[in-house]
Amino acid sequence: MRHHHREWRGYFPAAPTPFDRDAALDPGRLREVLAWFVGQRPHGLVVNGTTGEWVAQSVDERQKVLEIARGAVGPETPLLVGIGSIRPEDSVILGRHAAEMGADGALLTIPPARWLRDDEIFEFYAAMAKQIPLPLLVYNVPAVVGYDIPVELLARLLTIDGIVGVKDNTPSGQRRITTLRDLGEHHAIFSDVLEPSAFPVFAHEQRGRGQIGSGMPLGSRLADAFELVWRGEIDQACVIVDNLTEFKSAVLEVLCPGQPWHAQIKALMFAAGVDAGFPRFPATSIRDDKSAMARLAAIVEEFME
Repeated sequence: MRHHHREWRGYFPAAPTPFDRDAALDPGRLREVLAWFVGQRPHGLVVNGTTGEWVAQSVDERQKVLEIARGAVGPETPLLVGIGSIRPEDSVILGRHAAEMGADGALLTIPPARWLRDDEIFEFYAAMAKQIPLPLLVYNVPAVVGYDIPVELLARLLTIDGIVGVKDNTPSGQRRITTLRDLGEHHAIFSDVLEPSAFPVFAHEQRGRGQIGSGMPLGSRLADAFELVWRGEIDQACVIVDNLTEFKSAVLEVLCPGQPWHAQIKALMFAAGVDAGFPRFPATSIRDDKSAMARLAAIVEEFME
């Protein structure tokens, strides 16, 4: 039985998709990575999101990833899947396949590089919700699609039957907080609530459901932060938020200027002892940079002790 969308809350790591050095999908390594995530006791799991490099995969590969994930993730853990695509027809194929595989819900982006007007965006989501038999999260990811959906339009999209929430990746801290406050009381809003500026809105004002984050860099402590909030132990949760902020800052110092910290999530996981493979060409990994990897290993050891 699927988990109702009202049950979705807490920390959902977005799993990377392992490829080998020749850029082939690595099913065995994927199973091992998913098993590691499950062992960290997340509140849910996402595959084929941005961290999962959906833009670098064919429709067939994305279906294979979900099939492997469905076998690796037990029914006690909500499983969400990214179904965004340049072609809406492919999103429908992926969404229907996800429903057949027993996924609990799906994340749907605007078609990248299409430069749609707000009324076109509304009609797109309305059409997709009619054709995909799963609850959908609007995936607002301007770094991928080129448009940061305004809060007012997100509110309109949430009136569509089948659209149950938002996975908000706006780069604007103020817009993130506005979305949480305006929409986060009655809808499944997942945002970067473990960021220092947004955390008080989540913890004290009780806005938003949780966070869909890139990987699980501090292991089970990210899930623990939410458990602490739910128990009213907010000061202890704040310690984890501060640790995560310091950790990400340290990691960014190792990466190339301008590179987001999650771009090297596979190298970071490797430094922590979890082999998540390599990114797919033309993206490159720093795994062969011995100096960078030694620095990452030291950071992991410091923050995971």
